[in-house]
Amino acid sequence: MKPDRSTVWLDDALAVTEPADLLPERRSGEEGRLRLPLRVRAALPLSVHLRSDSTWLLLMSDVEDALIAAPVVRAGAGLRRAQPGDGAAEDLLRVLSINPHPGPDFALIPMHPRTAAGERAIGSDQTHDSVVVGELAVVKWTVHAAAPASDVPAIDAIRHLAATGFTEVPEPVGFVTASPGGGPESVLMASASGFLPGALDGWDWCVADALAWLEASSGPNEIDAQNAGPPDSSAPAHLGGLVARMHAAFATPWAEVPEPVSMSTHDDRRHWHRRAAAALDEAVAVTDGLPGERLRMRVEPARRILASLSEGAATPMTRIHGDLHVGQMLRWSGSITETGQREPYNVVVSDFDGNPVLPPHERAEPGPPARDVAGMLRSLDHVGRIVDRRTSYAASAMVEAWIAGARTDFLSSYRSELAAHRMNHLFDATLIAPYEVEQECRELLYASRHLPRWTYVPDAALRALIPMPEPSSGDRE
Repeated sequence: MKPDRSTVWLDDALAVTEPADLLPERRSGEEGRLRLPLRVRAALPLSVHLRSDSTWLLLMSDVEDALIAAPVVRAGAGLRRAQPGDGAAEDLLRVLSINPHPGPDFALIPMHPRTAAGERAIGSDQTHDSVVVGELAVVKWTVHAAAPASDVPAIDAIRHLAATGFTEVPEPVGFVTASPGGGPESVLMASASGFLPGALDGWDWCVADALAWLEASSGPNEIDAQNAGPPDSSAPAHLGGLVARMHAAFATPWAEVPEPVSMSTHDDRRHWHRRAAAALDEAVAVTDGLPGERLRMRVEPARRILASLSEGAATPMTRIHGDLHVGQMLRWSGSITETGQREPYNVVVSDFDGNPVLPPHERAEPGPPARDVAGMLRSLDHVGRIVDRRTSYAASAMVEAWIAGARTDFLSSYRSELAAHRMNHLFDATLIAPYEVEQECRELLYASRHLPRWTYVPDAALRALIPMPEPSSGDRE
């Protein structure tokens, strides 16, 4: 960005700003990741009229070129991150609606623009920083921006789905990207989508459904199903059909992607195997206690299962979600019909940023749809493990029955929907077993590095995937 009189003050203001003031409050401890001083790489004025309290969207870098993005306002001589109520999210929607020319450093990608007033935070979003505007839209601010990549996965994925008629996503309002110095590479700075009233992700609603199913099957005195919804065993089948429709849409050509399906090469398969084997090795190295002992007992059979990733024949590849699990499935209360009645709940799939454990340049690479299917199957299993613990393991046999039924229903619906689209060839079932083992290794890594209390879930799930005598009978931790 070339400094001019309207923005040169930003560097001076940034120089006296504490890094913690640029981060969401719940992530203020992450300022240690930044190496001072910070410098402005790109600056987009969000306010239509530049007032003394103008809102700006900044892309900044530290001395090691780590990128941080933030909506900001003045704070004395310095800056601070814009908070709900400062108007930055309202201003972003307005900018997307009027779609001005933002200069060489930014691109505005409006899709279904809307404006609204009134801001409130969403406290549960841990990866980004989200604000609800007027109960009509959600603005998601990027925090730690990925290293520049020519392909921004979420935007390309949403545009592909929209172009091929897939609508089971939160309605996209628009995106803002930055290209420092006007170069060809871009980073996602902010996105906006339609607000879904009453939306819950699958870690809430699917767990509640499973608890309700157990209560209905076992009797109210045996299962605590507080806050569970009505007994419903149809959700896994609904999710299977949704995922199949998404994959069919990704495999459908459109103007910018005339050949969306390719075949894997030997190098592709060797790469998949190396990545999975590395995840296993890392999980073995960092998982301690009884879970680590049980994992080490399963290393050799796990290696044999993973080996099939490199040994199989060529398989179809398309764009995939890449980080698919029940937590990405939002169930919401529906919309109001013309008769004034609220429609039954709907389910949409969200978060197309790609797998966060992969380097940015790999997140949008084509892959076999079976990877998404395996991710969903694993997460349905994980729902069961959560329910098993919440019910103090009082109905473990029934939990196993729920998991088996959920897997069967999901896969049956997925296959049927693919067949209805004449795209059966996209699904390579031989990849499910190795991808499921790899996923559990990644879950153990996540638990070890970020959330130790989650360890019980992949520990139990991996034991079910690769059953063998336990080192200490009866231990669940």
